[in-house]
Amino acid sequence: MRRKHKQFDLSSDFAVFHPTGDDLALALNRSIAMGVLPHSVTKGLGRMTGCLGEIAVQKFLSRSRYVGDEVFTHDLIFKKKRVEVKSKTCSSEPKMHYTASVNAGKKFRPNNDAYYFTRVRKDLMCVWVVGWLPTTQLLKKATYRERGYKDSDGFLYRMSGLHIPIDKLNRPSQSI
Repeated sequence: MRRKHKQFDLSSDFAVFHPTGDDLALALNRSIAMGVLPHSVTKGLGRMTGCLGEIAVQKFLSRSRYVGDEVFTHDLIFKKKRVEVKSKTCSSEPKMHYTASVNAGKKFRPNNDAYYFTRVRKDLMCVWVVGWLPTTQLLKKATYRERGYKDSDGFLYRMSGLHIPIDKLNRPSQSI
């Protein structure tokens, strides 16, 4: 099912979002209100990335409601489902073999229904909604990696958590 979105380019496997000045201002206001989270790897610099990813997914899932300022287990409510958005900063268009990640400990027990994943360009001018999975499927399909693990490409994991290739996610165009 193809959705029509004014701010999205849906011609690729990803939904490409180009934020407006108002979107950037909203992301900034949310990130300031959030403050620096405990154990932040980026010491708060990644807040804009996360907030902009949430805004992109909220606009992509029309009629979704932002609740990230009220609860800590999910960011949006969409069709009575609790949706958590996870975003990574990038410098170029993501590839299907790149990974989507959820930073977490081994005994992680999420309290949400689905995860949406985004990549946010460093200059904040482009957000790729790369895919999503129901939480139960993510827990079954993703690989847990400890902090400090180095993969075959030499990538060093800075945080422990669940990792899954983008090509194993449901495409954004597939309905939740």
